[in-house]
Amino acid sequence: MNDLRYAARKLAKSPGFTLIAVVLLGAGIGANAVIFSALDAVMLRPLPVKHPEELVRIVQKTPQLGTRSSFEYPFYEALRDHSTTLATVFGEEESWIALNEPRPAEQIRLSLVTPEYFDVLGVPALVGRTLNRDDAKENPGLIPAVISYGFWHRRFDGDPDVLSHTLTLHGHKFVIAGVMPRDFNGTSQDISPDVRLPLPAAPLVLDEPNPTGGLRELVNLSIAGRLKPGVTRLQAKAECYSLWRGTTEIFWKDHPDILDAELRRGMDVDPLGRGTSILRDKFGNALELLIASVSLLLLMVCANLAGLLLARGTARTEEVAVRLALGATRARLIRQLLTESALLAALGSVAGVLIAVVSTPLLVRALPPMRDLYTTRVPISVDIGMNQRVLLFSFLISALTVLLFGLAPAMGASRASLDSVLRGARTTGGWRGRRALIVFQIALCTVLLAGAGLLARTFEQLRRVDPGFDSDHLVTFTTVPSLTGYTVEQAKSLRLALTDKVRQIPGVLSVAVASRGLMRGSGIKATVTVAGQQPAPGDFLNTSINSVVPGYFETMGMRIVAGRDLTPADEGIQKAPLSVVVNQAFARHFFNGADPIGRRFGNPPNANEIVGVVADAKYRSLREPMTPTYYNVWRDESNQAMQLEVRTGANPQSIIEPVRRALAALDPALPFTEIETMSDEVGDSAAGERLTATLASIFGALAALLAAIGIYGLLAFAVARRRREIGIRIALGARPADIGEMIGRQALAMVVAGVALGIGAAVILAPLVKSLLYGVAPSDSLSLVSAALFVAAIAAAATAIPLLEATRVDPSSALRQEN
Repeated sequence: MNDLRYAARKLAKSPGFTLIAVVLLGAGIGANAVIFSALDAVMLRPLPVKHPEELVRIVQKTPQLGTRSSFEYPFYEALRDHSTTLATVFGEEESWIALNEPRPAEQIRLSLVTPEYFDVLGVPALVGRTLNRDDAKENPGLIPAVISYGFWHRRFDGDPDVLSHTLTLHGHKFVIAGVMPRDFNGTSQDISPDVRLPLPAAPLVLDEPNPTGGLRELVNLSIAGRLKPGVTRLQAKAECYSLWRGTTEIFWKDHPDILDAELRRGMDVDPLGRGTSILRDKFGNALELLIASVSLLLLMVCANLAGLLLARGTARTEEVAVRLALGATRARLIRQLLTESALLAALGSVAGVLIAVVSTPLLVRALPPMRDLYTTRVPISVDIGMNQRVLLFSFLISALTVLLFGLAPAMGASRASLDSVLRGARTTGGWRGRRALIVFQIALCTVLLAGAGLLARTFEQLRRVDPGFDSDHLVTFTTVPSLTGYTVEQAKSLRLALTDKVRQIPGVLSVAVASRGLMRGSGIKATVTVAGQQPAPGDFLNTSINSVVPGYFETMGMRIVAGRDLTPADEGIQKAPLSVVVNQAFARHFFNGADPIGRRFGNPPNANEIVGVVADAKYRSLREPMTPTYYNVWRDESNQAMQLEVRTGANPQSIIEPVRRALAALDPALPFTEIETMSDEVGDSAAGERLTATLASIFGALAALLAAIGIYGLLAFAVARRRREIGIRIALGARPADIGEMIGRQALAMVVAGVALGIGAAVILAPLVKSLLYGVAPSDSLSLVSAALFVAAIAAAATAIPLLEATRVDPSSALRQEN
């Protein structure tokens, strides 16, 4: 306690030093806490369910489609009834559905779950009850529904009597049986369905009231389970593969092409303890890079503070020597000095936590829009903020900083002796140590700036990408007719009436409709074969699809380069072959430069006939390569989302309200679920890269500031210590330029050494960020040279003041200075 009081008094006597140290530590610890809170929420935190480490997920993995879990119902039955490696199995199918009542109508996220779902996860309801096995049986009454915490508050204001309410989904009533806790997202870390229903309700909500094959042909399930004690994932995979292959061969026996494709994909068993995560898929690599960046930043903070403490220790040499002479032991002095460092670290940790509390919500708000496989925006349901794990992490790195910046200066200061102080001897160890720390800081700064340069260049390259369509003056409106129970005929009448009304709005140049909006991260894919071609094993046969009306390409600003556009006559064709337009990537991939006009393809191969070729355009994102895509004629369906594309010659924002009023005039109860300008959609496509580049640039700028502070502090300290020597040199005839050259050479040597080490480290580490780059090589010379020049510039600025002070030393006053 005495050490702590003494440390507090010493720090209070040096408020400038203390403030600088606390601010530096607060910035370093705060940056680490912010990024760790995101890393923990997305990549480290286990699911808040019973024994999450026992959970596994059955998946398929393909290079083109990624990892997914979507299996036929018979496979679930086989696992449930015959597995000896899984204690329990459960499945779910997620989709979007119309919430008709209570008003206003909206599109919500629905999950159909098997009877074991809640029992396996072991999470009780916050209000009411969860679904159970009895709910899967024939129920003459209303089918129960369990709603999420977010949906409860959004639609019912957290009403505790919510169990007395009903929901009308796709025209069918369900009774609310329970509300799940706030942190429960099922098997996902960051996305929660709004409503969960028992799987037998599938025929009511999936437009199949009387499915001929029952659930076996109606649903595809994401399947997971809990390993039995002592069973490994490899053992479970072997058994699951055997059951999957058997059920797959039976299910697809009449479709050998699909069976062959399924068997080529194979099957795997992944751990599910940390759940699935849309944020992890999108930002996992970026978070790993950012946590490495802030760790380097914290090392720079520690190096800077170690340099300050070394200088402070030099100034306290006399005090330390006297205390040693009076009987204090080295261990006692080291403990006292470390106590001062620990108090600084504690104050810095408090400042860091406060910075993190303020900054974390800003990071969450900066996240770009997230979309699921249906291209629908999904609200993120994850707590990225301060919690016990983040506070513990902050405490641990605070303790680590004490060792990193406090131990070496304490050890060095404790070596002082009274004899050396009385003789006026000066040691060079502190100077050499501080110089090495500055070289280390410059190297780290160079690495961080080079990385930030690569990410900034990536974002700039994406901004320059031509999407293949004209995004200016174009607005996309999304609506789902099934929200108010439209039939197919009613949906068609609405489409025709709405497009006609919108065309009459002043300033509107053209209008079109599509099934999928562009630049939304996902889309529809299908496996096709070309008539007359025999695909080889391993051939990539997937192609993207978009259903569009005639005039779509004109509205989007996409050129027909061969053949013709789709026409109203194509809408009347009801049987194969159906007219389609393909893009250039499709023609190159499937026809290898031959004329594709008139060729047929599909599943079966004669389903579609190519009538035109359109210029390549980005479909999912700016980053994706131009992929094979075909455009077929729009077919009205009651549950299909409708993307209304409107081109205007005026400000695109100016037509949003008139188009909204046009829909309201036709059906006041049917809303647009999403309205976006295409320019914003294109910008959002690179929002993740923009956020990563921005954060990396901020950390790089902080690193540059730290390096500048370190260089300035070291040179100012050197000039102050050598003031008498400089005065003698000037008295003996040295010119100010000579003095400046002497100080400048010391700075230049440190900068050259640090930049050389930093460039070398950046080149070695660059391949680790390759997956985050676009249009930029990991060893991009422009980024490396820019980082080196920027470091040289800040070093020159930091050197200027001490160098100027050195050249202005007055010999007479310097010679009167005491040693």
